[in-house]
Amino acid sequence: MSIILIVNNAEPGITEFAEPFEQIISKAGSSSVCIEYSDCLSFNFEEVDGAILTGSPQGDDIVEHHLPYFLWLREFEKPVLGICAGHHITGYLYGSSLLRNEEPEAGDTEIEIVKPDPLFINMSNTFTVKQMHNDSVTLPADFELLATSKTCRNQLMKHKNKSLYTCQFHPEFYNHRLINNFIQLC
Repeated sequence: MSIILIVNNAEPGITEFAEPFEQIISKAGSSSVCIEYSDCLSFNFEEVDGAILTGSPQGDDIVEHHLPYFLWLREFEKPVLGICAGHHITGYLYGSSLLRNEEPEAGDTEIEIVKPDPLFINMSNTFTVKQMHNDSVTLPADFELLATSKTCRNQLMKHKNKSLYTCQFHPEFYNHRLINNFIQLC
């Protein structure tokens, strides 16, 4: 059984972005540990098999503020899945440009897989996702593009040498298969 770290990128006490992951992970037969982003500075990452970095209701304005709490991502060798704010923070950490209000999406959006990956096992080449963002990130040099949409180019990316994935959309709504595939990677 895997132990998955959930890093809540919302402000303390706001758990709406973390709770769905706790439920999905439990249904998959794994366990989770949920911490606030600020607790990353003192957390023992050796205790977990992977990490999920949640979205945030303030995800469009937190990148610079949260960045110092995520420097551990450069050294962490276990699988990671960053969601929306986690996508922005990770991208920025690795050299992305933050695109403010250039590729906003809200509601249901169809995305297309452009490169096969174990994260997409038993998934269709195109699928519907839930979007809630004004900002997005460019593709950093150390990453490869895995999925895109008509509005936002970088929907899902993966580090070229690590199991470090991030996505612009919120798979906790409709895409539990993707999360389950990530849990299997852990």
